Amino acid sequence: MENKVLILRTKRCRKSDVVVRFLKENNIPHIIKYVEDDEEAQRLYKKYNLKASPGIIINGELFNPYSLVENCKVKNPEATKAEFLKLLEEK
Repeated sequence: MENKVLILRTKRCRKSDVVVRFLKENNIPHIIKYVEDDEEAQRLYKKYNLKASPGIIINGELFNPYSLVENCKVKNPEATKAEFLKLLEEK
């Protein structure tokens, strides 16, 4: 199975919207799970002790969304894309 970025989000999270749009625009494989509707998402939210949306998990490791997004923009798109793709290759 292909590795994917897992996004644990709430439905009204603007930061999640920015992250998901970035992933789509850069053809980075990802899965979105809504905490409000998905029991697995709720379990993972607790497992990773998440306090805010989005939770970004790559190969079982939590990625800090606050290092990624500022003022509703991805801070450094090219470097972020390269980092995500590198992390997806690792396993």
